[in-house]
Amino acid sequence: MKSKLFYTQLFGLLLLLLLVLLVVPKYTKIIPSILKHRVETVLEKNNLHWVSVRVHDRDVILSGVSPTVEEHKRAVKLSKKVSAIRSVTDKISPMFIAPYTMDIAYNGKKLHLKGYMPSKLSKELLLSKVSSIYGDALVDEIDIGSGEPKAWGEFIRTVVEEMKKFDISSVNIVDEKLHISGKIATEEKRVAVEQNLNSFNKKGYEIHCHMVAMDAAAKVCQEKFNALLGKEKIEFQSNKSIIKKKNNKLLVELSDIALLCPNVQIEIIGHTDSLGNDMKNSELSLSRAKAVVAKLFALGIPLERMEAEGKGELEPIADNASNEGRAKNRRIEFKVKGEK
Repeated sequence: MKSKLFYTQLFGLLLLLLLVLLVVPKYTKIIPSILKHRVETVLEKNNLHWVSVRVHDRDVILSGVSPTVEEHKRAVKLSKKVSAIRSVTDKISPMFIAPYTMDIAYNGKKLHLKGYMPSKLSKELLLSKVSSIYGDALVDEIDIGSGEPKAWGEFIRTVVEEMKKFDISSVNIVDEKLHISGKIATEEKRVAVEQNLNSFNKKGYEIHCHMVAMDAAAKVCQEKFNALLGKEKIEFQSNKSIIKKKNNKLLVELSDIALLCPNVQIEIIGHTDSLGNDMKNSELSLSRAKAVVAKLFALGIPLERMEAEGKGELEPIADNASNEGRAKNRRIEFKVKGEK
């Protein structure tokens, strides 16, 4: 009886073993196809048709060309959520971009980046640079894509660094051509930015700068004031602050120059020779400067843009010992504020 039970159990074990030997290999071959179908179904439902799926055992391998960074991340994330998956290997490539572009805008507060970087690492390096310069003032619309020009990462990081010198700026880069425009405080800074960007010419980049230095118009005005008053001078009636009528044309020309630089202040300074009382000379020089301000105001220059000052005899430009020298010292000077 015991012997019969033993042989029955043994026969059952042999049948079970046979079943395992027959079924498990077949099921092992079926598992990858089942998991592949599951992953593909999830991806297709999420419109990620560009992803190619391979499965070895329970390990999923994703490949394909991603149109955006977000799509790439979403494909990997969704695949990892499929049940029974052991691992997901990401072999997705960034899309080839042509033309390769980057648009950068800075409004004095925030930096806006929209374009492409060749890899996740290059993007992280750029954002690290931006963070060190601009802090959290960033709008990030950067995607990953291949096809970048030579030294792209270094070039973009340099452009971003230079833009901080502007009050406001905009950059458009298409392949190896850069167009930059904006307002910058001084001509000196403008030249420095242009030189730094032009250093990439040797790496194949073509730089087009359309930058306006805020002091450029002021410099032009100062030069024009100096040139005009160097040829003609505003004359007054003797010991009075009444401008001679013959100076009307000169005053119109001075007002025209002032209109060239509408955003700067103009200091109008009166000077006298050394004859007479120091205090009276100071008062006379100031009243003459105010008379010029009044004439320019009548010609359309706002009062808030002008300031009158009287220096009296304190700043001679010639020897007061001669009539000729004293005549040169009696003058009106125009000074555009901020000029050196």
